[in-house]
Amino acid sequence: MINLRPYGRYIQFGSQLGLSMALPILFGHWLDARYDTSPWFLLFGIFLGVTSSVWTVLKLAFELNEKDKIKKQQKERTDA
Repeated sequence: MINLRPYGRYIQFGSQLGLSMALPILFGHWLDARYDTSPWFLLFGIFLGVTSSVWTVLKLAFELNEKDKIKKQQKERTDA
């Protein structure tokens, strides 16, 4: 059996990024079809999807930066 544990964070990130982009777009498309307002809700969905995707990437970058800082501090303590 393949051990996917080391790749879990990457799988989570990819899923989160894809869903945060796709769901608002699909919902906007559905609203446009329901209320015949094309393309306004779709455009809003695209804007919301891109914004949430950028937010997801930035959040992950800050988390990884904090983890690197903690690892460096721990390494400095053990080296000293």
